[in-house]
Amino acid sequence: MKSYLYADLTWPEINEAAKAKKALLLPIGSTEQHGHHLPLDTDNYLATSVSVEAAKRDPENMLVMPNIPYGYNEHAMDFPGTIHVHYDHFIEYCLDVCKSVAYYGFERIVLVDGHGSNEHLCEFIARRGNLETDALFASCIWVDLAKEKFDEIRDSGFGGAAHAGELETSTYLYLDESRVD
Repeated sequence: MKSYLYADLTWPEINEAAKAKKALLLPIGSTEQHGHHLPLDTDNYLATSVSVEAAKRDPENMLVMPNIPYGYNEHAMDFPGTIHVHYDHFIEYCLDVCKSVAYYGFERIVLVDGHGSNEHLCEFIARRGNLETDALFASCIWVDLAKEKFDEIRDSGFGGAAHAGELETSTYLYLDESRVD
């Protein structure tokens, strides 16, 4: 297969990927403020980057879907640039995406969340996907994948690694320091 990116493939290649039982990684983020130093795409960029790196390491078994860039964000609407999707719409939209790929024969779909307020909603979407399709769904928030190693090296105290804090900032700096103020 020519790529580990879902959107790069043709529909016959998608059929091949489903038959090959590739797992799909679906990055789900948010468009919102991240302090004065990080861009609005932080949640999207980090969830997608983690997904892409995983697929690069095992391209025979994974495909990364295009990310879902908007999430549940009612609490941050006072910050210009934030896009909010009501939780009912968010759940149904993401579930429709998941059901679409299950319909084509993909059996393993992982929702890779990049936005804390989506976390429980993504878990619910995965549960519904398991109940409403023949596919196996899972959900994780990318920061949990880094937690053990991050706890060994972090400088900030309790709360300092939260939204726009040390973990997101350090990860963004590592991936593309030119976009961090």
